[in-house]
Amino acid sequence: MNETQRPALPAAPPEPALGPAALHRAAAEEAALRADFGTAVRERYRAVTRGLEQRGILEVRRARTARETAHAATAALPEGSAGLPAAAHSFDEIVYGGRPAQEAEYRLLEQADLFSVAPPPKAEPAEITERRRKKNTKKTKAKRDREPLELPALLRDWRFWAALGGAILVIAVVYLLTRIGAPPPPPDKPDLPDRPPPIDLPDEPPRRPDVDAPDFGEGQDSIFQRMPAWAAFGGVQFLIAWAVVIAWRGRRRGAVVGEARPVEAPATELLTGQAGLYRKSRDHDHVAAKLRAAALRRLRPALDLTADTAPEVVVTALAVRTGADPATVRAALYDPVPDRATLELVAAQLEWIEAEVL
Repeated sequence: MNETQRPALPAAPPEPALGPAALHRAAAEEAALRADFGTAVRERYRAVTRGLEQRGILEVRRARTARETAHAATAALPEGSAGLPAAAHSFDEIVYGGRPAQEAEYRLLEQADLFSVAPPPKAEPAEITERRRKKNTKKTKAKRDREPLELPALLRDWRFWAALGGAILVIAVVYLLTRIGAPPPPPDKPDLPDRPPPIDLPDEPPRRPDVDAPDFGEGQDSIFQRMPAWAAFGGVQFLIAWAVVIAWRGRRRGAVVGEARPVEAPATELLTGQAGLYRKSRDHDHVAAKLRAAALRRLRPALDLTADTAPEVVVTALAVRTGADPATVRAALYDPVPDRATLELVAAQLEWIEAEVL
């Protein structure tokens, strides 16, 4: 069969109106009798999901995927749900990937089904209406608007605060040393006595006798005694403060210390952490853009396209290569992704397109 004659990529299945598990089980058995095993697998797995919810094993949730149902059931009942992961994989390939179902797959799911026979539900699962979705969006935007502004990078750097604290400490030490070592203030000037009467001096000074002056040797006073008090005390305190600053900020010589190397983490652990962050952010358009960019990066070499190729050309080339509807290809590559269910559908369609082209 030529590539242009391949069957078209099936459109996304409509949102199922989930009812009691008994209705989905009956629909699955009726489809199996008609040999419509694709419908039989889909309805039987939905019967299993609703049975788990009606039994109280899983909480009622509308947007749960097939794989999430299998993982949750395996965690709650590891002995009775061993065949559900394989059935979930077949469900995704048949419903979202467009692969024809086989009778053997339905029979395996029928054998693994231990939960579809359950008491009737107490109430239908509450659907999230458009009004509630808009209300939640408004609350999220209001919460983001109330978030405090981030401080500049300089104020969030601990080294800036360490340098500022060190400067304040040095100033405080210099101030204390200046105040402690300052000389006491001079006392108040006492009352001076009356000026004595002038003394009559001779007209000529007395002659100095011719006697050799004795050698008194070196002086005993210190240089600090001859200096002004403010210069002596201030200079000593400045030298002490300067020595403290040099000891604090000076470079010390010693053995070379090796720096700690980055932690090596497995790639699966990093991917799991990144996926958890994406799931917590609930930014479905951003996650879809990452998946689409990675898929296009792998598909362009096979189609002889470049990164500057227009989207219409990419959609036409993929539609011709896979035989799918161009509207479906455009939805998988470029349409907006408003919720999680649409994101999961886009991921499944991208995987199918890559399987067909590569």
